[in-house]
Amino acid sequence: MITATEPHIIGNFTPECFEGFLGGNDVTDAKRREAFESYTTIPNPVATDEEYRRTPPRLLKLDSFSPLPKLGIDPNPPVHPWADDFDAVVSVTENGIAIQKTSDKILLMTMDDASAAHPECIQKYVRGEAMPVKPRKLQALVDSFWNVGLTLKIDKNIVLEKGVLIHYHVGTEGAALLPRLLVVGGEHAEFSIVEHMTSTADTLHAVMQSREYYLMPGAKVKQVSVQELSQKAISVSEEWARIQAGATVTTCSLTLGSKVSKIAAGCDTAEPGAEAYFGGLYFANKKQQFDLMTLQMHSSPNTYSNMLYKGATQSKGYSVYQGIIQAARGAIGVDAYQTNNNLILDHTGRADSLPGLIIDADELACSHGATMGTLDADQIYYLRARGIQEADARRLLVMGFFGELVERIPSEAARERMFELIGEKLKETDT
Repeated sequence: MITATEPHIIGNFTPECFEGFLGGNDVTDAKRREAFESYTTIPNPVATDEEYRRTPPRLLKLDSFSPLPKLGIDPNPPVHPWADDFDAVVSVTENGIAIQKTSDKILLMTMDDASAAHPECIQKYVRGEAMPVKPRKLQALVDSFWNVGLTLKIDKNIVLEKGVLIHYHVGTEGAALLPRLLVVGGEHAEFSIVEHMTSTADTLHAVMQSREYYLMPGAKVKQVSVQELSQKAISVSEEWARIQAGATVTTCSLTLGSKVSKIAAGCDTAEPGAEAYFGGLYFANKKQQFDLMTLQMHSSPNTYSNMLYKGATQSKGYSVYQGIIQAARGAIGVDAYQTNNNLILDHTGRADSLPGLIIDADELACSHGATMGTLDADQIYYLRARGIQEADARRLLVMGFFGELVERIPSEAARERMFELIGEKLKETDT
């Protein structure tokens, strides 16, 4: 379990361990020290915290892990099967980082290299305005101990036709991989990012990730994360975006692996005309527990956001969704929606949904809703009456339920993999 001491330390993420991550350069060291001060100051999460009431900190088993050392360059990286679908490809394993394929249209490099070549970018944006106003413990942990840092910067008016693929793989028992990603999109740039997280089966390890996105006026980004870690693994993810005038962010997290997953994602539509489309799917079975928290922050008037998460549970799987739409004082003309739909596929599955609003402005439209239900018996009967076996009918209906989110993935190969994983889960039962 996570225990609090003075200062507030979690497991092996100690001051002595932290010292081993310094020495990259002055810029990244300063950012790490800033984060470490927050990490040692913020109290450790406890089960009585509202965010952790349904997923108590002991389930994350963070005392069980030791961070991998800061990764260098991998001279012999694996080739990802989706690589041909992208303009640029990054591979991250315990052997190191490899930028296997890149485009001359973009800046894509390790964070240490970026801080040496473009220190102003790292100084301005790492732990910058996209971060939540209230500091977060696990975010600060990752920002202190990250062992792989990546920076992606797309200049003004650049359009990437295929986008960027980042593949993370971990397999060592007890290891913690902590990726740190910074993305900056220039004015009217258009691009997509797919992150794919895999691991060796039947190993207990952790992937703890932190992402920041900054979109300049008119930029458009699509971000997809595909998480299919070992069902013994722990996954922690923090993702925050700041969106300027006329820019658009579309995200989709697809969570199927790990034993326990804790996701926090949010955006600030910070200038008029900014738009955010947040979404994701999750499928928990065989005693998996997935906990998702979202924040749609509207700090500026005349902004738009639309959040859609869809989930399924069976075989003692459990999901928790907590979401907030927040409109700041003076944010008139805001239009925001928040939807969480859940399928309970057998009597042992469970889903909790807690959408909410914090409104400090007038003349706006903000709404939320959640649904819980089983597959429609009439639809199953309709398909069976046309010669389709019941198992296939159920599979088709679940695929259809998730389809609009899977279609957000820009890679055909990745979409096929998602449908394959969903199909495999439908066949699994608790043992």
